[in-house]
Amino acid sequence: NIRKVGGTECVNDVYVRDPNTKGKETRFWFVGKMARCTGTVSTEEALTRQINLLQEHACRIRPVELGRSFGRLEFFVAPGDTELLTSQNDPGIGLKKVVVASDDGEAMEEKVSLLEVGLNLEIVTNRGVGFHVIR
Repeated sequence: NIRKVGGTECVNDVYVRDPNTKGKETRFWFVGKMARCTGTVSTEEALTRQINLLQEHACRIRPVELGRSFGRLEFFVAPGDTELLTSQNDPGIGLKKVVVASDDGEAMEEKVSLLEVGLNLEIVTNRGVGFHVIR
């Protein structure tokens, strides 16, 4: 388990911006947690390496809000285990946009091993609303 070795510094909470909202009512959907080996893999590299899984998962748990934007979703990260602080709009917890180049996927497969990254994805049931923040 990467978290046991690296602590919370190697974990990020991953959010996707709802493309149907803007301004002060912009909604960010929580899609899961991403882990990485901090000494060898940056946040951007870890997200790029797992972008297909993250895009697919985001569209499946929020099909109405995100489904039609597959391939064009914008990803943001917050420090790991800060969902509560993020939901309270704590000024010390920012959402950082992670830019993923669409042509980096194949190169990233060679650079970043799957042993160096991981995901713990959000689960939403039929009765669940899903976790989101408005910023």
